[in-house]
Amino acid sequence: MSRRDRSSGRSGIGDFSDPALISTLTAWLGDSGASELEISTKDGHTLKIVLAPDASPVRHRDEAQDAASSVPEGRAVKAPLAGVFRDRHPGGFGPGPLTGEDRTLEAGDIAVFVEVGPILIPVIAPATALVAGVHARAGELIGYGDPVLTMEHA
Repeated sequence: MSRRDRSSGRSGIGDFSDPALISTLTAWLGDSGASELEISTKDGHTLKIVLAPDASPVRHRDEAQDAASSVPEGRAVKAPLAGVFRDRHPGGFGPGPLTGEDRTLEAGDIAVFVEVGPILIPVIAPATALVAGVHARAGELIGYGDPVLTMEHA
């Protein structure tokens, strides 16, 4: 996997020895489907987290469907943390936004992303449903628990 420097203009993310930070980053890493994360700061501090293949806490489509088999009318999908709203992967995968109004998402699909410093956190569709509304614009700051999408039963 190639490295990319996304640190320009960003402040540090905290103390790399903080167990709460490591735990949070590990959970985000697992949720993203990636197996490895390495963060280096300009002052030389480095944190590397590697998940064992059988330890990944990623919810698969079938598990997500079982956990939320139906979406009530107008269910809000909320931001898992505060950050910058991204409607597409910054790496340019795909022709446009991951989701939009009147698009159907399958349970377990990545709907949008929340960017926190160098970390990109996926927001996962909890069930198969139709996107009724997108409540943030790309690049906009969003808070923890802010509704980013409204989904309706497909």
